[in-house]
Amino acid sequence: MSYFGLTRLTRLHYSLKTFFMNQFLILVRGSDHSVTSPEQMQKRLELFGEWVQKVLAGRYVAGAPLEDADARLLTSKNEVLTDGPFLESKEMISGYIVINANDIGEATELTKQCPLLGQFRLEVRRLKPM
Repeated sequence: MSYFGLTRLTRLHYSLKTFFMNQFLILVRGSDHSVTSPEQMQKRLELFGEWVQKVLAGRYVAGAPLEDADARLLTSKNEVLTDGPFLESKEMISGYIVINANDIGEATELTKQCPLLGQFRLEVRRLKPM
């Protein structure tokens, strides 16, 4: 088998492996945006980027911070709450991350290395396949 054929097989194997992995949602709980300086926020983003590249190494699927101000809490078809906050700031969901992992143990170990841990509480949940 040629070198190029082996490379292609390796890439295919890696693609199939990540395709069949479980996906996990990491809920980022808490809010410290009002007390974080621009320098601290920049440092946090740098550390987060390093974690995604080095620790997750291809397992990162998606993620984003959530706006604090534009939120609605629906309790029924007829009741939409627009005044907040709806939860105490320590319970507020301020962002999310979706990763691939073999199981909840591996997802937890990867999450333990996230630089957001300590400033925020991180909840790991397996996404049900649909």
